[in-house]
Amino acid sequence: MIKCVIFDLDGTLVNTIEDLGLACDYLLEKHGRELKWTIDDYKNFVGNGAKLLVERAFEGELSANELEEQYQQFKIKYNEIKMEHACAYEGIKEVVSTLKENNIKLAVCTNKPDVAAKGMIEDIFGNGMFDVVYGAVDTMPKKPDPTIAKKIIKELNVTPNECVWIGDSAVDIETAKNLGCKSIGVTWGFRSFEHLFKAYPTLILNEPKEILKIFDFFEKKC
Repeated sequence: MIKCVIFDLDGTLVNTIEDLGLACDYLLEKHGRELKWTIDDYKNFVGNGAKLLVERAFEGELSANELEEQYQQFKIKYNEIKMEHACAYEGIKEVVSTLKENNIKLAVCTNKPDVAAKGMIEDIFGNGMFDVVYGAVDTMPKKPDPTIAKKIIKELNVTPNECVWIGDSAVDIETAKNLGCKSIGVTWGFRSFEHLFKAYPTLILNEPKEILKIFDFFEKKC
């Protein structure tokens, strides 16, 4: 029986790609770099945390010290503009609300910086809709490492078998496997069906409203 749904944020709950790209372009422009990346490029750059996003935007040409400096600048800039274009995917608010009404525990686990993640979730979904929200902090490993995910299920008093993980990338599918829970890949985000299929999720969904059907699916499978 599913008692908890753990969501990724970017590309799953909220379309954030334009502002992520703008924050990177801001850094690139400050350093006289050509602004050549498209939205599709940035969709391929995200998923492994903000530092790696910055590294990819600079094509791996920064030293360790330079990368750290640009990463810190990215966090500042992104936090300033993160809500300029960000919006929940169509239908996802209704899905989350329905899950909440049916006493499903709700969590967010994202590689987005923690401060930005918590602020965005509260701004878009309101205070208290999600039971826990954990973003990336520099002192803890990021997804697909399951450390933060294990912290989430302990805090919510559920087991991996009682959870389903929903995300738009192979990083999320791998994190779910590392945690030992079911995984759902979604195609409305930043990655294609083919990308998700190669990661072997339990299911792949094409529309947010299909999330509510997974409970019947897993009950029948059991």
